[in-house]
Amino acid sequence: MEELLGRYINSLQQQKNRTKDSTIETRRREVRYWLAFCESNNIDPLAATTDDVKGYIQVNTDLADTTLGSYYRSVQSFYSIVENDAADNQLELASGHPCRDKHTIDLKNDYDIHENKAEYKLQHDLSADNIDGVREGADEILALKPEQVMTLFDSVPGATRQTRERNEIAVRLNWYTGCRSVELSNLRIENIDWDECSINLRSAKLNPKEHSGQIRRDVYFPKEFRLQLKRWCTRVRHSFSAAVEPNSGKILVTTHNDEMAGPQINQVVKESARNAGVQRPLRPANPRPNDEIKEWFVTTHRIRRSAISHWVNDCESLDLHQVRRLAGHARIEQTMDYVEDDDDQLVVDYQKAMQ
Repeated sequence: MEELLGRYINSLQQQKNRTKDSTIETRRREVRYWLAFCESNNIDPLAATTDDVKGYIQVNTDLADTTLGSYYRSVQSFYSIVENDAADNQLELASGHPCRDKHTIDLKNDYDIHENKAEYKLQHDLSADNIDGVREGADEILALKPEQVMTLFDSVPGATRQTRERNEIAVRLNWYTGCRSVELSNLRIENIDWDECSINLRSAKLNPKEHSGQIRRDVYFPKEFRLQLKRWCTRVRHSFSAAVEPNSGKILVTTHNDEMAGPQINQVVKESARNAGVQRPLRPANPRPNDEIKEWFVTTHRIRRSAISHWVNDCESLDLHQVRRLAGHARIEQTMDYVEDDDDQLVVDYQKAMQ
């Protein structure tokens, strides 16, 4: 079985040579599960039938929908790659592709497995044990609207053009990725996938022992931002900072340091908000002239909360499980604690649903 797995991975890399390393490792792990199932049930993987795959799904229905969906996609990938292989004469299917599309197996209709659920359904499906406290303190959540955040881009501080360019990159990355300030500080050029518009990073909060599969995640940025970010990384950054080399290292740097620390990024966000006219003190709420401001409204963390609220409330193409992964949360309940109720959007969505 290991030899067959190796042949599959080799063929996958040949046929789809731009497949990300993380995807290959997922396929390697999950196809191994399928091959182990075949071995324990005396099934020849290259002669497996649709019923064999259905049996595999059935014994794994205790898994989360997204996990089982991923397992099934890996099985589909195995047979698609084997079927299309024209170079390895040992990769031949005796019974054809057992799970090509929904005409053979439909996870949603056949097994009530929803790989991508709408936010309202996922909240409804939370068990009674988990529902308490899911939106605890929600009334205190304050999120900026996207149009407010975008005013910060043109209001960044900086004495020079290059400093302002670096600061705009920082604020945009804060909004586009929803990263924590320390994660923004640690974003590296070599972890950017320019084709996918993604950046792989290590979570700043998750415990590696408890969440080994989630300790690294991909965050994304809009395709429209790619040219600006690439220009900074490949042309401007190393002339701006005397402490870095081209094409490697931290994305955000200072003139004399190879990284821009989290507190420095936070300060840029706060000053940008002040320049844009959306900054205000939170503590004390009504400061006297000589009072020290202990907490400002707009910070990197506020932008993070606002991005997560936007993804959940405004982005129909993103479901709550996907937002949880983008945010780097271990549990959906954590994600919901970041979301501000949007009554205006509720009215729009209701009217659209009733048409």
